Formats: sequence, structure tokens, C-alpha cells
Amino acid sequence: MSTILAGASHRNFLRSPEVVFSLAAIAILALWPPAHALDFRLAALFFDAETGSWFFPPEDRGAAYWLLYRGPKILLVAASAVSVIWLAWRGVAKRWRPFDTRLLTGLLVLGFTALLVGLVKKSTGVSCPVQETVFAGPYAHVAIWDRLFALVPSNEHLRCWPAGHASAGFGLLGIRVMASVHARLSWRYLMPGLAGGWVLGLYQMARGQHYFSHTVVTMAIAFILSAAAIAILDRIEDRG
Repeated sequence: MSTILAGASHRNFLRSPEVVFSLAAIAILALWPPAHALDFRLAALFFDAETGSWFFPPEDRGAAYWLLYRGPKILLVAASAVSVIWLAWRGVAKRWRPFDTRLLTGLLVLGFTALLVGLVKKSTGVSCPVQETVFAGPYAHVAIWDRLFALVPSNEHLRCWPAGHASAGFGLLGIRVMASVHARLSWRYLMPGLAGGWVLGLYQMARGQHYFSHTVVTMAIAFILSAAAIAILDRIEDRG
């Protein structure tokens, strides 16, 4: 019986709507150049061509920077650290419960989302809007398909695909790991991750640090990782 349930969990993961749509979004944005036209239009809304400046200057370290960049990272790290300490105490005190396992899994989704996005970001060699000549930067535009098809050489200064900062917000999609089976796509559990990811992502777009598509890909990665975590957790619980 456990083998049958495990197989069903695996199939559900591969066929789940969020995984299918997430993979499709990544493929379209990575392999279909016309999809980038929207990126340019949205980026232009935040850029003043006359002054050559962004809505939020990249070098600014004022209130917006602390509220929408440094502050959220500090809060998430602090909250994660407190949660890990609490879980460690639960384990040592032998008070571990199924909810603790789900909380730990949610924290792993948060951590792995940031880790995976960061690793991909460092290796893809894609430019940020603020770096591109069309937005008064020093480099020619480099999209992900340029790198996938080796149309341009790697440049260590170009590390903008997917969106790294937004991964801190989208990693909160791990919260849905703690929900019941029928509530995992409920707005109640999706909103913290979606709202957090898009608030942080839009801030970076307004600074010229990322395009819209970069943020969508990060969101898709978070959905896939959270869905994978749910499938693995279900499989473990089925065996138990």
C-alpha cells in the first residue's frame, strides 16, 4: 500500500498545475526571445531617459533600501534562526511532533530557494537592466537564450538571472507545506510567499536590478521546490 501511495505522490508532483505551469513559464522565458519585449516595456516605466536615473537609485541606502532590501533579509534570517533553535530544542526534549517536521520542511524550502537561485544566478551570465547600454549602462544586453545557445561569452560581471533578492520572499511559499492537502493552493497559504516575492521583486525592478521575467522565473523555481517538498513529505508520512 505504501508503494502505491508513494507512486501516486510522485505522479501528482509531476502533474500538479503549479509544476506544469512553472516549467512552462521557465521554458518560454528562457527559449522564446519575443517574451522579453514585455521586460523592456516594464523596465522603461521605472527609468527616466532624460536624467538616466531609476525610480529607486541603485546606490541609494535610505529608508526604501532598509525597508525593502536589507530589512526583509535580516528579519527572515532572524526568524529562521529562532525557528531552527526552537526545533532543535523540540528534538532534544523529545517533544517532536508532525507539525515540527512540516515547519522544518518549510524552512528548507526557504533556504533551498535562495540557494538554488543564487547558484543559477552566478553561472548564467545574464545582464541587469542597469548594466545595459539601452538604460545608460556599460554593457550590451545579454539574455538567457544568448547564454544557453552560446551566442555571447561569459562575463563575470553579469549575474542577474533569475532574481536573487525576490527569492527571499518567494521562499515563503514553503508555508504551504504546513497546510492540509486540500489547502495547499489556498490564497491563505500562498499570499505570504507571493506578496513577499513580488514586493521585493518590484523594488529590484524599480532599481534596474532585474527584469520582470527574472522575477517570474524565481517564483516558478519556488513553486517547484515547494511542490517537491510536499511530495517528499507526503511520501515519508505515507510510509509512516
